[in-house]
Amino acid sequence: MAMVKKLLGFYRRLVCHPVPLVFALLFVLAKVWSNISYGGSLVNGLRSGLMGILVYALAVGLIYLLSGKPLGDRSAAQQLASGQAKWGLVLGVILYFFILGSIVDRLQRQGLMPGYPVFSWIPGWGLWHNLFSSFPGGYMTANIVRGLPFFVLLPAYVLRRLGVKWGGFAFSGGNLKPAIPFLLIYVAAFLFSGLTVERWIFLLYATLYSGFQEEFFFRGVLQPLFIAVTKKPVWGMGLSVCLFAFLHIPDFVYRVYPTVPLALSSVASTALFGGLMAYGVYRTGMLWPWILIHALSNVVGF
Repeated sequence: MAMVKKLLGFYRRLVCHPVPLVFALLFVLAKVWSNISYGGSLVNGLRSGLMGILVYALAVGLIYLLSGKPLGDRSAAQQLASGQAKWGLVLGVILYFFILGSIVDRLQRQGLMPGYPVFSWIPGWGLWHNLFSSFPGGYMTANIVRGLPFFVLLPAYVLRRLGVKWGGFAFSGGNLKPAIPFLLIYVAAFLFSGLTVERWIFLLYATLYSGFQEEFFFRGVLQPLFIAVTKKPVWGMGLSVCLFAFLHIPDFVYRVYPTVPLALSSVASTALFGGLMAYGVYRTGMLWPWILIHALSNVVGF
């Protein structure tokens, strides 16, 4: 009974906060728009959106029940003095828009997105782009090497200069228990969906690229800095998740999906998944299980 009351109290706070409400509303609207655009009904779109909200609500509720107090403040980035955190956040956001610009520039150079390449004014950027167009190991190796300086090395350097020690990046310690059910679900889905050499290679790629690099940058750097500056964990998580989802728009719209409604529907799903990762990192105070969950999710497709 005490556990039920605790969970009901959590959901009451959740539905009364503007951040999860806005995320939920945008998710449902995106699913409805996508469904209607493909000839489906409003009812089917609403059902798809509400079912997605229900699944993620159950997931964050499980994390809440299995965790004690939030351990997100273990991140040294969140413990920085106010002035240092603000400088770190400013530099982190500048780096974010640089990464976003590099994605747009690459799509433009590949002829997938209209417009003159936005980074043409940067001396040597064309050579940097061409270096990866025929990189040994194909696009997987190219993406890992291309993303590492901007998602990991530069933000880590910024935090180090601000006083964060290597042990303060939340790669160890914390409370693993809330992540275990998700690790088991995703590992089982991976193992029972057909093991091939190609899938193992893709898992390695997803771990080193989207798993490690994106989780480090968004959940290990931007999220604790947003929380440190706003002093409001939910707003800090929400802002970092917005940036995480927005980063996927150019690729989804111009390269991955055939129509804008389908692309933005996937962006909405990415935002909810990012919210789950953000809350998981915040409650557990650790990155590595969510890095693996993120990678496995990319492989199994949910």
